[in-house]
Amino acid sequence: MGILGSMLGRKEPEVIYRTTDGGHPAPFPDMTDEQLYNFEMTFNVPHKTFDKPPVSPKAGKTAQRPEQVDGASEKTAQNDEPPERLFDAPRYSARAAARQQRQAEAEPQPPAAHERQPLDLTRPVRLITSKQQVEIITTRARHPVFKVHGYIGDDNVVTVFTLDGQLSENGPRFLENIPEQRQLHLNIYLNPDRRSTDKYLITQHPTEEEADGAATPGRLACIPVRFDLS
Repeated sequence: MGILGSMLGRKEPEVIYRTTDGGHPAPFPDMTDEQLYNFEMTFNVPHKTFDKPPVSPKAGKTAQRPEQVDGASEKTAQNDEPPERLFDAPRYSARAAARQQRQAEAEPQPPAAHERQPLDLTRPVRLITSKQQVEIITTRARHPVFKVHGYIGDDNVVTVFTLDGQLSENGPRFLENIPEQRQLHLNIYLNPDRRSTDKYLITQHPTEEEADGAATPGRLACIPVRFDLS
């Protein structure tokens, strides 16, 4: 009823809100002079603040803040941007940076340069990121930079790389050698020395035939073991 009472001429408490650009008494917070004018015209307020539509502040001028002392003005030297754009730009920049960071974290990244072994294209290779095997067709293509052509996995389209395994001349390396696998056969026995902390004795042999040939009575098991050589 406070707003309607003021429109009907009733005496109401003093208005505590002011327009953001002109500093005129307003019934609602964060109103501009133009919004105040439209409000008074719509509800036919008896004592209007403006007798004609107010002129919007020129672009580049900063509106007076509520905390400023009457008669004082705040200068925005060397600044032609409207106030709202000054505050919006850092906010959107921060959002864009956060979005880029989330995308970078979601995508698999090649390891750092100091963690990689030299690339040997005479041996089988694969992608560092997805571990898909790459079938190399040639390492002597006529292009001055992308001399390595190969198929990734089951692709029907050739992908080109540099001799260092890069997808772009100055980008990270995406190719690595597939680790060589080794296999041993282990003969396992109970340790006859009861004072030892090792419960079992293990002997290693390069092939199953050699493991069987070297086996002695009491062998518990012969286990093949495969591992990669980095």
